[in-house]
Amino acid sequence: MDNLLHATCFKQALDLARAGRWEEARQTLKGLQDEFIALYDENQALKQQLREVAEVLDLSESMRFDGQKYWLETEDNREGPYCQVCYDQHGKLLRLQEQKRHWQCKGCGNLYLKLEKRKDSEPRQAGSRFPSRLIKNPIPLFVK
Repeated sequence: MDNLLHATCFKQALDLARAGRWEEARQTLKGLQDEFIALYDENQALKQQLREVAEVLDLSESMRFDGQKYWLETEDNREGPYCQVCYDQHGKLLRLQEQKRHWQCKGCGNLYLKLEKRKDSEPRQAGSRFPSRLIKNPIPLFVK
């Protein structure tokens, strides 16, 4: 019912009571009470959904993608890593299990290789496919 209909029903119940038709007035008020309880329950459910959406938005703002997997970063620590596929497709945060040379997701089975970080001071390996003198500006793989 909309607000105008509620006001009309209250007036109708009042008119019925003034006319001495107490049972009809009681039934009208009972209908309004049932409607109020249903609206109250719906309102509580919507508030809960709103809280859940706010929590998801807060979580998504804390997620950082390193090019392979996700990390949950807060002000004082970094947790993870988490599976990129499970998070992107299903919104699930499944922590990856660390192996010797890779990370593994027990949910979807994906593997994420551990990338070795080479220091700039280390010499390049002989026989590299791309001599450093030929690469002037690297081409970005991901465009923001």
